[in-house]
Amino acid sequence: MAEAKEQQAITTKDLKSVFWRSFFIMSTINYERFQNLGFTFCMAPILRKLYTSKESMKEALQRHIKMYNSHPWMANPILGTVIALEEKNDAEEGIAETINNVKVGLMGPFAGIGDSLFWGTIRPILLGIGASFALQGSIIGPILFLVSWNILNFGFRYYSLMYGYRAGVSMLRDLKQTNIVQKISEGASVLGLIVLGVLVASWVSINTPIAIKTGDSAIKLQEVLNSIMPSMLPLIATLIMVFFLRKGTKPNTILLGIFISSFIASIFGILQ
Repeated sequence: MAEAKEQQAITTKDLKSVFWRSFFIMSTINYERFQNLGFTFCMAPILRKLYTSKESMKEALQRHIKMYNSHPWMANPILGTVIALEEKNDAEEGIAETINNVKVGLMGPFAGIGDSLFWGTIRPILLGIGASFALQGSIIGPILFLVSWNILNFGFRYYSLMYGYRAGVSMLRDLKQTNIVQKISEGASVLGLIVLGVLVASWVSINTPIAIKTGDSAIKLQEVLNSIMPSMLPLIATLIMVFFLRKGTKPNTILLGIFISSFIASIFGILQ
């Protein structure tokens, strides 16, 4: 364990070094311990400053080389908390064991937040906005997505790292008291479903040319369906895809089924 005399104060410059390294946390991912090497790489500047002896540095590296896996963006608040704990190491009894417990305790819930909030909600929204411009032939679409996504990426990583460091272990208490993990997950799920509904109505185009003759006129089935619910056929098709995905059907098999069924429906004039 590190001696108290070895401890040096962590500066903003040190935290910025961790921030830039955090972008490479996925570069050495492996099937045995996942992001452990990337996490240790992020912590390296801090550990070198806090532990000057060979033995204490060895213990610190062994502490962080253990299995770690979470959402890459959500690693930053965890890094900040762990850095704060490393500063207290040896000043308080049992901190070394607490450091690994905190990592293990946070990586699961934070992974859920990151996946549902960033991958499942914010990214589809930004992609949808960008794609709407791109479909109109405007170069603003991809530029808008890349700029907005990276502003969010850099901003969240930086400020969450600083927050985690300043809050330290009190972040755990705040998370428990506010129940923010569950609230964010539920909110992201609801927003994600809304976005999915908008994308289905905007991007999935399925129409039927079927018309039912009644005397001298004909009732177009598509108009009847639109009067009941606009984009009903795209919604039904999407729900069918979701059903097969939940049954464990492979995406390639679903794509092949879409191709075959669309070809048959087109030949018989059922869909267009």
